[in-house]
Amino acid sequence: MTAWLMKIGVAALAAAVKMSGDSARWLYGVIAPVCRDATGATATMLAVALPGLIGMGALGAETGAWFTTKLQNQSAADSAVIAAAYEVIAGKTDVAGELTAAATEAARRNGYKGSAPTVVSPYNDGVVTNGVAVTLQQTQGSLLAAMFLPSVTIANRAVAVIEVLDSLCILALRTGGTDVEIGALVQVGMPNCSVAANSTGSRAIDLIGSTSSIAAATLVTAGEVAVNGNPIDPASPPPEIMLSTPALIGAAKIADPYAGVLTHSFLTTGMPKTVACASSLVGGVQIYSGNCVIAGSSLTQPKIKLAAGTQISGVWSILTGQTVDLGPGSYWVTGNLSLQSGAVLGCSTCDNVQGTGITIILTAQANKIGTLSTASGAVLNLNAPRWGQFAGLVIVQDSNNLPHRTTYTSRHSSIGGKPGGSLNGLVYFPNSSLTFHGVPSSIGPKCLLLVGNAVIIDATSNLDNAGCAAAGLTNTPVIKKVALAE
Repeated sequence: MTAWLMKIGVAALAAAVKMSGDSARWLYGVIAPVCRDATGATATMLAVALPGLIGMGALGAETGAWFTTKLQNQSAADSAVIAAAYEVIAGKTDVAGELTAAATEAARRNGYKGSAPTVVSPYNDGVVTNGVAVTLQQTQGSLLAAMFLPSVTIANRAVAVIEVLDSLCILALRTGGTDVEIGALVQVGMPNCSVAANSTGSRAIDLIGSTSSIAAATLVTAGEVAVNGNPIDPASPPPEIMLSTPALIGAAKIADPYAGVLTHSFLTTGMPKTVACASSLVGGVQIYSGNCVIAGSSLTQPKIKLAAGTQISGVWSILTGQTVDLGPGSYWVTGNLSLQSGAVLGCSTCDNVQGTGITIILTAQANKIGTLSTASGAVLNLNAPRWGQFAGLVIVQDSNNLPHRTTYTSRHSSIGGKPGGSLNGLVYFPNSSLTFHGVPSSIGPKCLLLVGNAVIIDATSNLDNAGCAAAGLTNTPVIKKVALAE
């Protein structure tokens, strides 16, 4: 019986320490004579060896439990890094606050019980660029193996990469209701770019009736895509929706890429404030000097030519039959700007091929920011400049980091006019809804992008961003996706 127990003990010890067959036989040869000794030494040896045997067995058992925890925590790390990466896509950059909070919540929901995750953003390691990394650490105490190893630290790491899925021609920032509406009998063509709506509503992107249609790279929304108010199945869209890539619903919200750039201080840099504009009548055209201020109410002559660097103060209405010719450069309007039916606003000396163009900025006067409205019979023909401070910007409403208590005369603008006109560049109204129709320039680089709180397309339109870099707009909005890299 003693020999049999001794063989079992040796076998157990060999298994616990993963001995080779030769090592086990050697151990058996060493212990066997002792076990055959009937003088009582066997019991002493077994008493000495037994705690080690038990400890090694316990360590083996607990190692299995720790490995199970590590596998579970890897799933938690993967979820945490994906959550943090989507916060980055949404424009959040506070690592210690926003990103860590998102990572912590995701990790806890997946069973993680350790200390707060460590988040690194942006993360680059030579293989991954523009990534996010999350490390989890959980201290696990020992039970059976406590005398050998009181505790272990289980570490897990995950890396996610943020990649560009597609570029946008329409970005609607409102988070509820219908963000993008395509009116009845309206066809929208934008095969090179996509539409994104941050609304979580069931009609975030909505085509009004079967007479509407859109051809785009894809549609992306935090909510759903609908036709006449009824959500569609993205896997089998109706014929009114023609996409290169299936629509993405329930997607992450997309941050405004211009919010930190197109600030009030940036947009008003260079705006004249005191010098009054002088003018002269030449060949039936009232020609005004530049780098000056003029009241919008005084611009009533049938034919007007303005020079760059002009502030049009207060309400400015371009009247029926009136033609306003803007010289290449920047213009600030501190009240409502409206074009009546038959009014013409353009730039005869601008050249979209050469890159000379204009920027109109609606900004604040007496803490009020005006809106833009164009009648259906008006003619609007403008392109953005390719160079300079406002490169790529054609019409902008002052919206970010505004002076305290600044408000808007209205939260809605309309841009359109009759066929034959064009807009080239960024149209930016992030705090206002925008009723729009239009096309980019027919010559030179094509670039027509809309960023609004909500967008209504009320007549057939074409949008394109293929030429935006050549037109001076290098920072265009994009749809991003997250993928696990490590």
